[in-house]
Amino acid sequence: MKRVFRFFKIAAILTAAIGLAGCMAGGMKDVEHSGFLKDYGQLEPGEDDRAVLTYFKPGVDFKSYTKLMFERVVVFLNPTAESRETDPTILKELADFYQNALLEAVKDGYEVVDQPGPDVLWVRVAITDVDPSNPIGNTLSSIIPVGIVAAGAVKMVSGENLGTGEAATEIEVLDSMTKERLVAAVDRRQGGKFLLRGKWTDTKQSLEYWAKRFRERLDELRGLQEQKKQ
Repeated sequence: MKRVFRFFKIAAILTAAIGLAGCMAGGMKDVEHSGFLKDYGQLEPGEDDRAVLTYFKPGVDFKSYTKLMFERVVVFLNPTAESRETDPTILKELADFYQNALLEAVKDGYEVVDQPGPDVLWVRVAITDVDPSNPIGNTLSSIIPVGIVAAGAVKMVSGENLGTGEAATEIEVLDSMTKERLVAAVDRRQGGKFLLRGKWTDTKQSLEYWAKRFRERLDELRGLQEQKKQ
């Protein structure tokens, strides 16, 4: 009976430890320039709830833009990742996933078009620094007490989790007629500690997060969020 009680006690402790290790994907402070954006000089550190690097052209009346024209999402692999020889089919799946997430996020508020116009924003998006999770390493660092301690130490020192996937995104919004940059952002996120997760789960969760945030920021620039509050 004591052994059974001890087993459940240990299980409870491990469950709590896993929770403290962090379950959700989180933002990361450091980002690298992939080369997708032609100019990174305008970008400045974002606020706590923003992307790591951001740029907003001052004085732009975003209310005049009601349509969006999306370029095809492109993917840049992390040059040091073990996955740099990933099947191109997987990369296309990630690009399609992000593209669809963006379209889903804006569908009930913006018309998506394929031609420039005075009321059209041209949106360029890339998935960069892609590095898939290691499901086995992630599970071990979540379950084994020593692994939890090690993962916590790495997180505090480097800002990274052991065994979890990561990805970054670079987004640029232009006036479709003049091709002038109006908005640009670079952000990076890493997965949390989930058991039995897929290899690309962290990456896809980040893509969904960015698509949602893209819509929120666009509404914010156009003053639509204030209208909703009133």
